[in-house]
Formats: sequence, C-alpha cells, structure tokens
Amino acid sequence: MSRVNQPDTLVTLLREIQRRLRVLEGTRHATAFAAAAAAPAPVQVFQPARPQDWPGTAAADWTPLVRLLTRPGSFVVVLEAVADGEGEVRVVVDGEPAETVAVTGEVSRHETEVTVSAELVVEARRTGAAGTVRVTAFAR
Repeated sequence: MSRVNQPDTLVTLLREIQRRLRVLEGTRHATAFAAAAAAPAPVQVFQPARPQDWPGTAAADWTPLVRLLTRPGSFVVVLEAVADGEGEVRVVVDGEPAETVAVTGEVSRHETEVTVSAELVVEARRTGAAGTVRVTAFAR
C-alpha cells in the first residue's frame, strides 16, 4: 500500500501485487491441506510377524480374536493360523459365520472371499484336548 498523500509508484504497486499473491497462495495451500487431511486415508496396520505373538485362545468355545469395521464391499480375507494341538478358525461376516477352517501344528494360510456391509470378525476355538489356537488376518 502506498503512503498517505503520496502517489503509487511501480514499486509500491508491485509490492502490493506480491503481497496479495502470497496471501492467495497461502490460502490455496491451506485449503488443499485441509481437504487432504479430511479425506479418509486407508489405514495400514502392521500385524505381528511371529506366530507366537498372534492373538490366540485356549477356549473350546468360539472366541473373537480380531475385528475389522469397514465400508460395504467385497474383500478377500487372508487367514494365517496355527494351533498347539487341533483347532478351528472362522470368518464371521456381519454376525453370520462364513467359512470354517481346520488348524493344525503347522502355520496354514487360507483365503476367503466375502461381501461385507459393516463388520468382519475372525474367531477361533480349540478342538483338541489342550493347546492354543493363534490367528492373524488381513483384508484386501
């Protein structure tokens, strides 16, 4: 802005234009940043790599071990499970069991395709005399 009672010069006009550009660019970047921050970003969660660190149960009844709240859509659920003795794991889609898989002493991998409206739960139970069933799950 020019001083009071003095005419604008090219230098003062250029400074005013530069100041206004800085304000506009700052507003544009702030708006873009706010929009990016408000957009739902996919959450990537690491799972434990060692089977002994996976969530597990020694109960003979179905026990929920991992849960995913999601948007409606189709997913492939990848289960990796191991048991000290014998056991089973299953995927429960919106409260309804989808598929049950037998688990033994070796780490096994199983994929199940599901259509979900809200919630995926992976449950496990021991079917042998003793031991623990451990599982980890991923949804793609």
